[in-house]
Amino acid sequence: MFNKDLLKDISVHLDLRETPGNLDIAINQLMKLKAEYPNEDIIYGKLSSAYFYKGLLELDDIQKQEDYYEHGVNYGKEATTLNPRAIYGNYWYASNVGMLGMCRGMMASLASVDPMKKSYEVVLKENENFFLGGPHRALGRLYHMAPGWPISVGNKTKALHHLERAVEIGPDFFNNRLYLAELYIDIGIRDKAKKELEWMIDKDCKPEHKIEDQVYKERGMEILKRYF
Repeated sequence: MFNKDLLKDISVHLDLRETPGNLDIAINQLMKLKAEYPNEDIIYGKLSSAYFYKGLLELDDIQKQEDYYEHGVNYGKEATTLNPRAIYGNYWYASNVGMLGMCRGMMASLASVDPMKKSYEVVLKENENFFLGGPHRALGRLYHMAPGWPISVGNKTKALHHLERAVEIGPDFFNNRLYLAELYIDIGIRDKAKKELEWMIDKDCKPEHKIEDQVYKERGMEILKRYF
């Protein structure tokens, strides 16, 4: 019988994803579990997350990056087919869809908005706290960056609600602060944007996620220099 304790070691490798080899170890172990338990949606969801980070950390080969995101989309889709309410499956499916769309250009990005929104809304309904306010962060960014009606779903009022809630849930996650600061600048609340950016710059990157955090921190420093 499948027991989620079987995922504990795998989750450690996923969390320490910036250590070389850890994502591959996690993927290999998940593939073995999948062969043994082919109907467990969380296994597919974890595979989707692993391939998302394979893509995110692939800085040298754009085609490899696209391939990783495509794998992530496919595993996320399998998870949501097994369980339409799957939290991991929906979240990482949508995240991979978004990144794959960016790799493939503007029209692909626009086409990805609706499936992303639907999947993130499932996660929001099931657990708004998932991944440090992940569904709020993702929906907020989507509403901020997408074109408005009638082209797409863009809505800065909705974006503000979700991104402020993401910071409430995950105040120490750099990306929550960065996205909120970018929105604040866009809607003219510069004093609050400055506060968010200065918070990021004063904080040290987490050692286990230094590569990812440093990207957010450098983006924050660029914005601070440009606008303040």
